[in-house]
Amino acid sequence: MKAIRATVIIAISVWILQACNLCCGPTPDERAAAGLAGRIVPQYAGDIVFCQTEDSLDVFELSTEQGRLVIRGNNANSMATGLNHYLKNFCDVTVSWYATDRVQCPDEMPVVAAPVRVEARTGNRFFLNYCTFGYTMPWWKWEDWERFIDWMALNGVNMPLANTGQEAIWQKVWRRHGLTDEQIRAYFTGPAHLPWHRMSNIDHFGGPLPQNWIDAQARLQKKILKRERELNMKPVLSAFNGHVPEQLKDIYPDADITDIPRWSSFPKENLCHFLSPTDSLFARIQREFMTEQERIFGTDHIYGVDLFNEVEAPSWDPETLAAISKGAYESMAAVDPEAVWLQMSWMFYYDSRHWTPENIRAYLGAVPQGKVMMLDYY
Repeated sequence: MKAIRATVIIAISVWILQACNLCCGPTPDERAAAGLAGRIVPQYAGDIVFCQTEDSLDVFELSTEQGRLVIRGNNANSMATGLNHYLKNFCDVTVSWYATDRVQCPDEMPVVAAPVRVEARTGNRFFLNYCTFGYTMPWWKWEDWERFIDWMALNGVNMPLANTGQEAIWQKVWRRHGLTDEQIRAYFTGPAHLPWHRMSNIDHFGGPLPQNWIDAQARLQKKILKRERELNMKPVLSAFNGHVPEQLKDIYPDADITDIPRWSSFPKENLCHFLSPTDSLFARIQREFMTEQERIFGTDHIYGVDLFNEVEAPSWDPETLAAISKGAYESMAAVDPEAVWLQMSWMFYYDSRHWTPENIRAYLGAVPQGKVMMLDYY
């Protein structure tokens, strides 16, 4: 009996090695994909084999081999997308992003009668809107984020917006410039309005921001980023967009800081203040923020920065706009030479009277080719 049992174990082990073309145990990507399967379909997880391939493309393959589902892919993200393809097309199952929704599958795993191969149609697959962090996510716990990140991987997202927790970084930066914690927390809005604070639309509203919330969100962001990177995502972090506390006008009286006109009928006490990227102080603050952010959260070299979302620029002169965008990009590149600037093109539609073709060309043309990406949110 012992000999027979040993033979069976060896046969299964050889089959798994042949299926995955491995000899040294699962890769980190295979472990990440298996972990996702264990969370989403624990009843199937023991009968799924994930095999990382050396394809240069984002691609997955599905097959049933000796009663097990084999999912091959070039990375964990591709293999997760392959799992979702199997659930949708073979099990008639749709996985939602809500942590409380149970995934109900057939009792027996359907067989993949003929191998399936699917290649991604684009390399960068962005997801999320800045406003979602106020509309939907301010009160999410890790359990909500864990399911949501799995959902993104299942759907092939590999460039998620990752805005959570940045106020902890800003707090450290503004302390260096002489602001007290009381002033800094009052500068922030309440949690549900932070997206519009981050986009230079409003200050103070619903604040001050509690310290325990700032600290908890920073801890949460570390978990979010760790899991997203395990699933081959490149989280889009933030960089400095010129939005500064009002107190900096007194601390640096010679700095080029202007008041941003009131946004969306909010009262005057909620207006924001803009430090021009042409001012040397801008590059200093950018370095402080990006350096601290990378120390705490790491980086994937993509930074979401919007200087004029639904607000007016200090000048609509093309040369000034070019100098502003040039200064903003160069401040990022000085800290991270691999920096890519991700922007919303929404402002061009929203304020088409000012964003003429000439001004758009001047603003975007001042950034080196390939170093800026536009999100067509409209």
